[in-house]
Amino acid sequence: HSDLTCAFSGAFLLFGGWTAVMWVFLRALSLHLQICWEVVPGKKFFYSALSLGWAIPAVGLALALSLTGVSYRFGNVCHINHKASIQDFWGPLLAFSAAALLLQFFTLVYCIKVYLKNLVDDKPTTDTSSALPSYSGSLRTVQTARAAYRRVRKVIQLQWRGVLVVLLVIADVIFFAVVFVTMDNGSQVNAAEMQRALPWLTCLVLSGGQKNECLPHAKDLVERESVVMAVLIMLGVSVTTVSHACFLF
Repeated sequence: HSDLTCAFSGAFLLFGGWTAVMWVFLRALSLHLQICWEVVPGKKFFYSALSLGWAIPAVGLALALSLTGVSYRFGNVCHINHKASIQDFWGPLLAFSAAALLLQFFTLVYCIKVYLKNLVDDKPTTDTSSALPSYSGSLRTVQTARAAYRRVRKVIQLQWRGVLVVLLVIADVIFFAVVFVTMDNGSQVNAAEMQRALPWLTCLVLSGGQKNECLPHAKDLVERESVVMAVLIMLGVSVTTVSHACFLF
């Protein structure tokens, strides 16, 4: 309410996080339906995904701004405030990330199952005592396994880039969510944080406010610069990959 630039930049940051996670979730759902349930997503799924991919982030952004808001949290970067941020932003974001991860895991398990079944069925059998009905049943099973394997292999050949995008973005979201939440908790003023900051404050008093002399005592109070830089780099990479995935979706 007090800084229009902060409001817009913070809103774009939150909305970008929401859209990245939602499109990754929808991408994982599309792949899961194709491989595990033999459902080819058509126009109905396409328009439903478009609607949900923009509507849910819009609702999540509205809740985050109205219930928590944004402010200059890390230098000149505006981010979501601490109050209720777990409930209205980080929690739902990680929930959709976990759902996408589970869908990807189940899809991978199914692919491994189909591959192993095809591998076993390709092995020649030495049992010649089976009657004709059993042989016919085994033949149909082999043909079904091979057909499923060819279908899964074809989908994987077409969609392996999407699988990598899903795994990359999920890892990014979990990583920078943990880092941001840790930094956010470390910026709160409470008894526990004051106790941690006591050596730093004592050094400042004894040195007459010379902060450079006390920097070794501040290392445990904040995240390492290398970790923060890694988050920013991975955030930029994930935004780029998601934008390409949305274009190809």
